[in-house]
Amino acid sequence: MEIVKLAEFKQDIKFKQVMNRSKQNYDALFVAVQKIIADVRKNGDDAIRKYTKRFDRVNVLNTKVSSKEIKNAYAKVSKEFLTAVEQSIRNITLVHEGQIAINANKVIQPDAGIRVWKKWQPIEKVGLYVPGGRALYPSSILMNAIPAKVAGCQRIIVATPPQKNGSIASELLVAADKLGITEIYKIGGVQAIAALAYGTQTVPKVYKIVGPGNAYVTTAKLASFMSGEVSIDSPAGPSEVFIIADETADPRFIAADLMADAEHGPDGAVVLITTSETLAKKVLFEIKQNITQFATQKNIRSSMENFGLFALVDSLDEAIDFANDYAPEHIQIMTKNSLRVAKKIINAGSVFIGNYTCKSSGDYATGANHVLPTGGSAKMFSGLSVFDFMRLVEYQSCDMAGLKKIKKTIGIFADAEKLPAHRYSCDVRFNK
Repeated sequence: MEIVKLAEFKQDIKFKQVMNRSKQNYDALFVAVQKIIADVRKNGDDAIRKYTKRFDRVNVLNTKVSSKEIKNAYAKVSKEFLTAVEQSIRNITLVHEGQIAINANKVIQPDAGIRVWKKWQPIEKVGLYVPGGRALYPSSILMNAIPAKVAGCQRIIVATPPQKNGSIASELLVAADKLGITEIYKIGGVQAIAALAYGTQTVPKVYKIVGPGNAYVTTAKLASFMSGEVSIDSPAGPSEVFIIADETADPRFIAADLMADAEHGPDGAVVLITTSETLAKKVLFEIKQNITQFATQKNIRSSMENFGLFALVDSLDEAIDFANDYAPEHIQIMTKNSLRVAKKIINAGSVFIGNYTCKSSGDYATGANHVLPTGGSAKMFSGLSVFDFMRLVEYQSCDMAGLKKIKKTIGIFADAEKLPAHRYSCDVRFNK
């Protein structure tokens, strides 16, 4: 990979490609996606089985995972995996329980006799999509399900693509079972989203769908949302990492974190912005020295070639400005005053501070959520949290004295908007 000067690279035609990275043209997929959705809405489980056979090349007669399958999964995972799951569950739960402590129930009294307050109410039924495809992601079960459980969702339904033998990976089943989730379905792709959004003879309809997937899955989520049938989380694309580093950073750490993110898939994005050309060269050397040891090296090379950027800046302020414009999914700060730099980052999914907050720490074990906005959408979306599984219901109360204080204002607005029944609904309460 070439090391460039950021100010000069901004004039290069490749700069637009780097900035656009994972942005998808969902319009091109809508026709195909809506056809599948319509089929699932009309034919339910029969359509699910048809598309599972066509796309996953698996004949699945019963799409729901049985309790026996879940029980058998424990015999197929190691004790070390169980311990890792339990530690991750503990940390993720503690972090998300801390989020819900925000006081939304505070009663506001604009005037004597008038009270307004809000109360968090959980979304009753939610669907979690866990991708299969290139890899299995037991961590995604935890990241999606734990905030839903903390929020108080009554039913949590998981959909994930079946393996070639028609089963679900034992690690996924064990992770789900540790959280008490029993409604797991062997369905992937567009048909899974359609099943969750509209329901079938077997799969219950949910009120919100969350979880990452490929472009077809994302398009299906958007199409279902546009139908008004279901809510969704923010659209998520390929993984991306952005590192700001100065001469004090360890090139081994940077190289490791860049490769860790790039190995997710060939369409990921990796960016290093540094004030030190010497450091950039050392990072490249470390990557070349170590990349061949990873079975995922093809993905790493592809991500770096397609959407990678190693760029030099004259100051950390220049790096910060570019970071906020790029709005990365993950941003790591490896500088002398990393906390001070981190405080200036306003557009990012998650900010990793310091040399020892490695990329994989947030993916698995710190307790922070790894379901994050990509493709620059961090400018307007947040990462997954308990708030994605709740909504604020507003309550208000007036006694007679309180209503009397605002009676004149109500009448003035009702007259201005030519809505006489609005005035009457207030006035009638004072008519003898």
